[in-house]
Amino acid sequence: MRILLVDDDEALVELLTKTLAQQNYALDVATDGEQGWIYGSTYTYDLIILDWSLPKLDGIQLCQRFRAHDYDTPIILLTSRSGSQNKIRGLDAGADDYICKPFDVEELAARIRALLRRLTCDFLPILHWGDLKLNPCTSEVIYQGQSLFLTAKEYRLLELFLRHSQEVFSVEDIIDRLWSSTEYPAIATVRSHLRRLRQKLKEKGFPDNLITTVRGQGYCLRAFPEDNNVGTDERQTTPNTASVSPEQPNKRSQHIAALTSIWSKHQSKREQQLAILAQAIAALDAGNLEISDRLSAIITAHTLAGNLGQFGLDRASELAKDIEQLLQEDFSQDSNQLLLLSHKFESLRQELALKQNIVEQISQKFADNLPLLLIIGEDEQFIEQLSSEAIDREIRTKTISTPEKAKHWLEEKQIRGEQLPHAVVLKVFFAEDAAQSPTKEEYLGLIAEFKLLTPSIPVIVIADRDRFEDRLLVARHGGKFYLTQPVNPKQVITVCQKAAQYSSLDKKIMIVDDDIEFLQTLPTLLKPWGFKLTTLDDPRQFWDVLQAVAPDLLVLDIEMPHRSGIELCKVLRTHSYWCKLPVLFLSIHRDDSISTEVFASGANDLVIKPVLAQQLANRILNRLNLKR
Repeated sequence: MRILLVDDDEALVELLTKTLAQQNYALDVATDGEQGWIYGSTYTYDLIILDWSLPKLDGIQLCQRFRAHDYDTPIILLTSRSGSQNKIRGLDAGADDYICKPFDVEELAARIRALLRRLTCDFLPILHWGDLKLNPCTSEVIYQGQSLFLTAKEYRLLELFLRHSQEVFSVEDIIDRLWSSTEYPAIATVRSHLRRLRQKLKEKGFPDNLITTVRGQGYCLRAFPEDNNVGTDERQTTPNTASVSPEQPNKRSQHIAALTSIWSKHQSKREQQLAILAQAIAALDAGNLEISDRLSAIITAHTLAGNLGQFGLDRASELAKDIEQLLQEDFSQDSNQLLLLSHKFESLRQELALKQNIVEQISQKFADNLPLLLIIGEDEQFIEQLSSEAIDREIRTKTISTPEKAKHWLEEKQIRGEQLPHAVVLKVFFAEDAAQSPTKEEYLGLIAEFKLLTPSIPVIVIADRDRFEDRLLVARHGGKFYLTQPVNPKQVITVCQKAAQYSSLDKKIMIVDDDIEFLQTLPTLLKPWGFKLTTLDDPRQFWDVLQAVAPDLLVLDIEMPHRSGIELCKVLRTHSYWCKLPVLFLSIHRDDSISTEVFASGANDLVIKPVLAQQLANRILNRLNLKR
């Protein structure tokens, strides 16, 4: 897939260039609006990403020009300008999506995938051809359960044909779709990539050439044989269990490396930006700031706000936003404004001076977002092996030797309001003498404490024997999984990942309700359970937001303007992928007829308003666990 990025922020451009290249996109970059128009009107792109504040022609004007000339390419507007009015203006200008800086690059990638799926009318996250699966989210290619490792160009070729299964592509078409405007591959080079892709598929046991030659026209995807066609829903919802090759660096490590490299490279540019702001403030103080210099300072502050947020410097980003806003005000009306502006700028400078060791800051930011596994036990060798395996799978670990120490640690975490573990592993010895320390009763009591937390934390017990009475004890106290020795670290971590699925932490819940006041209170009400909430008050945006968020569960109000929750649920159940998404309805009605209509539409549950936080959270957790 080929993308045009129009942005004049060098650091952000470099970050997105590296990130999107890792996701197998071909990227062209334009640094001003006029250049963006030349690129966009000359070459064919699958998607365009525009900054709002661009030299020569801003993003809004450029978007309007594309739409005025009937270009229907999906457009994402990327900007530091938040607020409903700005979003309305951007979407009304013709943008398909609106993302505020700073943004999560993974979210941007997900929104890109959602728009590309809409473009090809293929709403399934995973592309299929028989037993061959291509997952654009992870860039994995699987055939009959085995990973197929392709080069970037081979991957793009395969994705192109799977997305456009009915089209014939000439070599020139392929170059236009998969190579950037700065690359000039020979026809032989394209055919070489095709030949190697066919060879790799053949080596994996693929029966025929997936990509066939159409004489005199080009290449196309071979039609899928009817007699081998597996049921659509079954193929589309099969989980991808293939492991990633250890030789391939994970996305998180790649992103951290890219951020740290770009931060160091553009240090001098940030110093220049600070100098521009300092000069503007000094000129304001002297009363001789030219209009052009003020505009330059506003644009500089705007760029800094978005840029710093991408590196996790949230406070610095907010200060830059404040400076941008203050520079647009009339200082002759309030002498205190200049003092406030100077104070904000000095705070920004100090904040950046404290953040010079950005490598450590970025690494820490991403480390804090990794799931946390608590290991309780005294077997140092086993714990070391378990921790090593967890790190390989991007899981943080905390080791505590006894249940008593674990209780103290847990209490301190709760008092400080810090993140609790996503799962717990502990060894219990049932066959030993009752006088041992710690006793099995202490372990069982600890399991019960983790069960009673909000949200509860799944516990994996590694026992020294396998007896029904022992399993019953663990189950009664709230243990989630029971493993028996001997067990290897890989098996334990795999079970830990499965156990973490039963936790509410980080589960994505999308709530659609036209009651804005209710939506505003929900994040506070449901905060103790650690859900990631997305709220939507306009059901007309339902489908786009659904695909961008990809929630684990959907909550719908029944009565809404434009489209009712029941209508949305019915549409959802007609879709081969979203048909299995758990749906919980909210209603103020207790009528049996309403209840019947709700469940007839495909709902999984119905909760009557007013809603208590505990009740809603328990119903959500129940539906998530039933899904698993």
